[in-house]
Amino acid sequence: MFRMSLLRAAGLAAAVGLLSTVVLAQTSQVEGTVKLKGADGSTKPAAGVLIDIYRIDIKGHYDVKTDKNGHFVRLGLPVQGTYLFVFSGPGATPTWMNNVRISQMPVVDTTLDPGDGRTLTFEEIQKQIAQQKTGGGGGGAPAPKALSPADKAKLEAAQREMEANAKEGKELQSSFDAAVKHFNEGVKLKAASNYEAALSEFEESTKLDPSKNKNFIEIGHRANAQVAETHYQIGADKFNKKDRDGAKPHFEQAVTSINKAIAVASTATEDPTVTADLITYYSILDKNAQILVENYGQVNLVDATVKDLEKAEALDAANKNKWGVLKADLYRSGGRTDDAVAAYKKVLAADPNYADAIYGLGLSLIGSSERAQIQEGANALAEFLVKAPATDKRVPIVKSSLEELKNGLKIEAEKPAAPAKGRKKP
Repeated sequence: MFRMSLLRAAGLAAAVGLLSTVVLAQTSQVEGTVKLKGADGSTKPAAGVLIDIYRIDIKGHYDVKTDKNGHFVRLGLPVQGTYLFVFSGPGATPTWMNNVRISQMPVVDTTLDPGDGRTLTFEEIQKQIAQQKTGGGGGGAPAPKALSPADKAKLEAAQREMEANAKEGKELQSSFDAAVKHFNEGVKLKAASNYEAALSEFEESTKLDPSKNKNFIEIGHRANAQVAETHYQIGADKFNKKDRDGAKPHFEQAVTSINKAIAVASTATEDPTVTADLITYYSILDKNAQILVENYGQVNLVDATVKDLEKAEALDAANKNKWGVLKADLYRSGGRTDDAVAAYKKVLAADPNYADAIYGLGLSLIGSSERAQIQEGANALAEFLVKAPATDKRVPIVKSSLEELKNGLKIEAEKPAAPAKGRKKP
């Protein structure tokens, strides 16, 4: 249910709660949707409905409220219990549902009739149940069988376990809600370009431990990814203002945080949409690693990042050439010309018109000390001018570089062949 694109300004819905079985001994959860019937017979989600959940085989009481979509989730309910559900809400007639076993009925939906919004007490419902059993004077229910000391001890132990699990479930829900609150606030602050404050909120949301519950995984990886993106934004601002030293730790922290996001997202084996998140995260990793390699000489990042980009390539096979160019760019920035040239040529073997690969190949080769390679690089850059869109910002830079080669080294690019027909430019 917690679905959102990573970088768009939209928060997670704190009131939704957790949607799968919590990993606690002999406990589970119940969820459902409550609707309110209108005067015309139509129904709409009933927000703010209080659901009192009474355990009736032994004493116990829990409660939860519906969110704006009329949905509720309650954690930490003992599986073996039998429950009475009481629904009370604004503008509604209260109702109840008895003898619910969540092992058999994990989803409890209901529709309320319009009413005065009053709340039924447990005692009032017990009277109604008793009246139903007697059928208006037809004899009461049989007296309950007395418990043996051993059975009583078992029930008391179960009660203690229930209370402990309920406490843990409540703590899980509370920590989740707090993380979501920080996350949403971070999104708002980031949208307002208040990056330092946004970073603080996102960092708070990363304190939620994804190992505690599988429903924590999504906010766990998204929060770390937002930390990475916010560090990148702060670093870019500083870098553009010529504060290179001040920018560096932000790019480094971005790499650390996005690696955490990737590690957490990779555990979301039951989430069919996590692949798109991972592809985004690998792109964030690449842009920060690229900056650190090219501008700060952190060539130690090259091999590890290339391995990560190979994982991205496997996930995003339709864009294999894009990832191939990114790997080649890292090699080039790290001064590994032979590896870069080989990687660019691998892309061009698959698509001879791939402009980014032609550009990177040309840059790699003109840095050589060998005249033959410089000539090959000049030819590649000339080919780039033919195949790149005229609006590409690299075009004037390439033209200037070719002019310098012509005037300085007396190396003039050979006339490139026309683009192959039917080949699509990247």
